[in-house]
Amino acid sequence: MAVHNLGLNALARRSLASLIVGAALLGVPQAIAVQFSDGTRHFAAVPRLVKVSTTQNQAHTWGGRYYITVSVPEDASEPLGKLEIRQDEGSDRLGPFEFDRTLAFVEGDRQRSVQVEWVELDRDRQTIAVAFNPPIPPGKTLTLGLVPVRTPDAGIYLWGITAFPAGEKVASQFLGYGRLHFYDDRDRSFWR
Repeated sequence: MAVHNLGLNALARRSLASLIVGAALLGVPQAIAVQFSDGTRHFAAVPRLVKVSTTQNQAHTWGGRYYITVSVPEDASEPLGKLEIRQDEGSDRLGPFEFDRTLAFVEGDRQRSVQVEWVELDRDRQTIAVAFNPPIPPGKTLTLGLVPVRTPDAGIYLWGITAFPAGEKVASQFLGYGRLHFYDDRDRSFWR
């Protein structure tokens, strides 16, 4: 395991390396926080975008919900504090949403709801930011549910998902794209 210089002196690096090796030999899980010399914290292991889905893929309909599922690995070292969803492709603009109906839950033995601290839509950047309180700890899988006022125009929409550790001075991590495809009745008439 390589120890990268994050502003530590040689003695501190050797001590840290000895601690890591000793912990590994004793079977202690490794969850060492990654903090840069300027104090910025980062995930040690990157969360994974599991899926992006919708309950309603018909264009211009009400009653749908969009789900984004993200898994925070055991060795992430930092809890997930915020997700940012950016629409990078699609014929209709992002939103509007019923943010008061936003929900989040952690999967596991019992699906436990998570308090959404705040939700923010930035129309200029085509992004939605969602913060969680408390943050989602490593080893958990989060599903976020967003409620649109209506589904968008027919077409393919790509949402870029970015994760942020909890805290003020953090480095974000892009997780990948989720794809949503919305149809109108004319798109499906060929298959009937």
